[in-house]
Amino acid sequence: MSRTAHRIVKLFTAGSVMLLTAVPALSATRSDQPVQGWSAMAGVDIATLLDRAQHLPETDMAVGDQPYCADDPEIHRTLKSDFSETRVDASHQGTELWGSDQMGTWTLVAPRGDQTSCIIASGVGYDDQQDVEVYYQTAGLR
Repeated sequence: MSRTAHRIVKLFTAGSVMLLTAVPALSATRSDQPVQGWSAMAGVDIATLLDRAQHLPETDMAVGDQPYCADDPEIHRTLKSDFSETRVDASHQGTELWGSDQMGTWTLVAPRGDQTSCIIASGVGYDDQQDVEVYYQTAGLR
């Protein structure tokens, strides 16, 4: 292989590495991303799901289309490791709002008295500069 060909291969490799490392940042939160949210159970509004969450079985015993319910440490670990989310508020109807500026995602969690919780809603467009009420309103809890 000629010296020029080696140089082209090196430049292509370096460019590919740079592009691959930039992709997560490019796919992360956008400043113009509108706040959107979805119920964790198709066809059930989030306010109703909040009431039902107190009596749902944990996910390993679930049947059909049920929200993800598990012990609190598992819920917290999942939100932190899979979505880079942290708890940002716990002030509305006993729910916890988790969000990630890095990923631009948010999650609404319904804690229960038995040290378990259910994820009742999630969405995109999270920004820590936004008033938390926007997420509760998007979820239908205002």
